[in-house]
Amino acid sequence: MSQNEMMNVFLSLLAFFCIISNECTFASFSDTSSGIFGLTSQGLIAAFGDFNADKATDVFILSDDAKTVQLIFGKTEKIDASYSQEELISSKQNNDSYMVSLIPSDFNGDSIMDLLVTRRKDGDKSGPLQVLIYWGTTKSDLVEDEPLVLTELFKDQPAILDVNSDMIPDLLAETNDGERSYWIFNSNQNYTTIKVENGTSQSSLPPLYVPQSSAFLDFDMDLTADLITVSSGKSSKLQFEIWLNKKGVLVWDQTIETPTEIKIFGQPSFLDMNSDHSIDIVLPGCLDDECSKSVIYVYSKEKWCKLDVKFKDNNNLWGFTPTSLHPLLDVPLSLRMGDLNLDGYPDALTILSSRNKTEVQKEVVMKNVPCGSCDGFSRTFEMDFIGASKSSSNPVLVAFFDIGENGVLDVLISNYDGKNSQLVALSQTFTEDAYFVKVMVLSGLCKSECHGHQRYGVNQVGPAIKYETVNSNGDPQIGIASQLVQSAYFSLQLPFTVFGLGQTPNFVDKLVVGIPYPHGAKSRNKEFTSIIPNSRLVITPFPVDEPSSWSNKLFITPSKLVLLTGASLLGVCGFIAIIVGILHWRDRAEDKREKLQDSHKFHFDAM
Repeated sequence: MSQNEMMNVFLSLLAFFCIISNECTFASFSDTSSGIFGLTSQGLIAAFGDFNADKATDVFILSDDAKTVQLIFGKTEKIDASYSQEELISSKQNNDSYMVSLIPSDFNGDSIMDLLVTRRKDGDKSGPLQVLIYWGTTKSDLVEDEPLVLTELFKDQPAILDVNSDMIPDLLAETNDGERSYWIFNSNQNYTTIKVENGTSQSSLPPLYVPQSSAFLDFDMDLTADLITVSSGKSSKLQFEIWLNKKGVLVWDQTIETPTEIKIFGQPSFLDMNSDHSIDIVLPGCLDDECSKSVIYVYSKEKWCKLDVKFKDNNNLWGFTPTSLHPLLDVPLSLRMGDLNLDGYPDALTILSSRNKTEVQKEVVMKNVPCGSCDGFSRTFEMDFIGASKSSSNPVLVAFFDIGENGVLDVLISNYDGKNSQLVALSQTFTEDAYFVKVMVLSGLCKSECHGHQRYGVNQVGPAIKYETVNSNGDPQIGIASQLVQSAYFSLQLPFTVFGLGQTPNFVDKLVVGIPYPHGAKSRNKEFTSIIPNSRLVITPFPVDEPSSWSNKLFITPSKLVLLTGASLLGVCGFIAIIVGILHWRDRAEDKREKLQDSHKFHFDAM
């Protein structure tokens, strides 16, 4: 029997223990806010990233006045005390403006995380945006005091991508004059601006849609990131421009119009929702200007499908919230996507408002479930309220987070009581019979020590990931995803990808990673084989043009089933030892009795 076959048999035995224990609920949460945020109990969840490169995800917190940024450092061990905290940007650096958004990434290629900040003048809700980049350092100050200030004013928040495939993030946006351009950064802490050439079917490039939600991901399944630009349409208010990467150049391929019945558009998500090995566009919205009728559409197989989502709970009608309760928070209605129960189908986390006389807002998990009544699509969402929060019922931001770095998604919430926001952390008590693979792809601009700093904290955009395995029924199971595809309007995406494997305790047969490649170069991708489930992979594509030299580090996360199996084996061994001991004691007692009887016998031979 080969090593793979032995491992598969062992993991199958683990799954059997979970099945007989009958622990199969969707999700339960416990409030661990004090253990996560400690003294930093107020603020808005702004972004995620491994700032200090210790392989634990940190949380960027924006103050209620949008003047200060706090950094809460994550931990890899079990949470038994509050995370450590540092002030990253002080209110002294924001005299006459407030911060609108944060984008952590490495904008000069030194493998040290930087922080892009968009600002707007105080008292202005829709004016032009100023973009600044605070350069990360290895000093105690964390970031340099003097940021790079981009000379152009932006019409809206920028989208992040890698145009020239140098593994240094770039920006896509419109200037305040309405010109669509790329801002391409380099290793000299500077940038160049290139106007986006018109390749669309229209005579001129349409204006980008506000709020902006363009994405950089692999759309055509060639393991190279493409660009999906969200712009204003003619027959509909919103359209998707598909710019495919062809021989290292982003070229317009098609434009997808959205359903005309949608009046208010939410922030779209781009992922494989029904596990058919292709990227779908999940678009939440409202059918009227008051947002009294909510809807979720999915673009799959070249057509729009309306999901049969029941926005009702005990005869109470619920719906999306188009405006934020927080006075400085400008966030469109959105679905934060993540596989909460690791069944291979991504679930959603969102905020819904009741439509009854007493209007309240609640954080809600939208479970990805089979759908027999959805026209042209096999999945839909089902509401599941989170009841573990002890705070007020007015969430303004929700996000998935991996608190223990164990591959199981938890929930972070920012509530608002009319004066201050409150941070809430809900840890998931995971009891599902399910497995995962967690993948993080780095920039590949250095291999080990990078300017006296570890290489982990870069928040790399553009890597495409695909895995293949065989499920418990013997059928092929394939998953695809891209890393950090969106950045604008508090997209709150994690800097890694978690694939739920469902009840498949087998080895992941093949995992392929691809990164963008420039014009004239060969495609950059590499295949890794025999990946152990319930493990975390950190892949370093160094050198970027030599995929055969790419390396990966694998960190195994022990499942609770391993502990259950170990306890069971120890119990069985102890039980057997007790039985052997009893039998041995009885055998010795019988021998002693026989010897005693022999000593009392009369021996005739002695006469």
